[in-house]
Amino acid sequence: MRYLGWINWMAGILFLLTTVSGCTQKASGQTPPPNATPKTEEKVLIPVEVSKPVRRDMSSFFETTSRVLAENRVEVVSKGTGACQKVYVEEGNKVTAGQVLAELDRKDLETQIRQARIALQQHKTHYEIAEKSVAEGIGAPVERDNARFAYEQAKAALEAQELQLSHQTVTAPISGIITRRVVQEGMMVTMGMPLFSIVDPMSYALPIQIPEKELPRISEGQLAYVRIDAAQGQEFKARVRRINPSVDPATGTVKVTLDFDAADKDKLRDAAFARVRLVLDTRPQVLAVPKDAVLEDNARNYVMIAEPADDSADTVPGVQNSDQNTMVYIARKVEVETGLDDGDYIEITKGIDENTPVIVMGQHTLKPDSLVTITSADKEIANRQDIPLDEALARARKKQEEEAQKKRAEQEALNRQQ
Repeated sequence: MRYLGWINWMAGILFLLTTVSGCTQKASGQTPPPNATPKTEEKVLIPVEVSKPVRRDMSSFFETTSRVLAENRVEVVSKGTGACQKVYVEEGNKVTAGQVLAELDRKDLETQIRQARIALQQHKTHYEIAEKSVAEGIGAPVERDNARFAYEQAKAALEAQELQLSHQTVTAPISGIITRRVVQEGMMVTMGMPLFSIVDPMSYALPIQIPEKELPRISEGQLAYVRIDAAQGQEFKARVRRINPSVDPATGTVKVTLDFDAADKDKLRDAAFARVRLVLDTRPQVLAVPKDAVLEDNARNYVMIAEPADDSADTVPGVQNSDQNTMVYIARKVEVETGLDDGDYIEITKGIDENTPVIVMGQHTLKPDSLVTITSADKEIANRQDIPLDEALARARKKQEEEAQKKRAEQEALNRQQ
């Protein structure tokens, strides 16, 4: 596999060098030396690869970046005070609502609660005696009322201390994943101190900012393709769930929230970096060519096509080519009108049809009316697979040097003549 990779790379280099050198011809229209013998102009047959346009569904996209965020996120803070005795969870652990996360020291509060229970029993006894005395007519109602108030106050104090004791046990308020743990065993914890962060993976969403000019093209349920770096670059499908009704005056954008499929949310991570391609428009089965095949000149788009010359290499005077049975084509420059662009292909709305042989490799260095022969990367690899890499590179460099020397010699001769 590694050797094949080198071969592919090597073929690409040779193909490029062949194309570059092939575009070089002897200068024409210059005055030759007086005694020079007229020579037939050498024509180079340039190898190119062609492909016919295809029919495919095309979409236009709005592309942006964002980060995955959990809409259901909780910071667990301490309601109790005391030294941390035990921590039961770590970052990355899944927890359920009500699950114990940590325990704080309970000894002081348990002692206070025992004292409060004794005091409550005493006040209860006093109240019952005062109630009985009033019933028998030997006690004053005011003493009974005071005893009842003291009993109720002792009961409330006990309940408050029991509630405080329950706060010494830290529990999860929601089900989710622990994304941050601050507390450690032995740490002194105070009331209000943050201890854990929990996110609910089922609430993962992706907020993006859309320019307000694109708002008429956005609707709920619209499809987007999201590539997540933290998921090894895997691409997920998401859909528009919510569109903010207001425009941010500072940025001129609208917040749009994308929602993932439930089956994909377990594969995501909180705050993971995401590359988003939101589908704005889709056209079915349009005529398209590879994007690299479309060239630009003076703000106009064009493609290079291979037009048959009705000749083979052996019938075209001056053609340099080892295979004399090779069919010869002429590269023509054809202006086209384009439409949607999805990054790989571009829609062609006018200029060529489905049967047009478009040059898709070697087109960048071609000049109109150049003579070309049709080949392919696989064919070039097959032709060179028995050539060692070092030798193939040496041949390519030598060919470049010969072309450069040839041009220098011609220029020197022209300079001497002038």
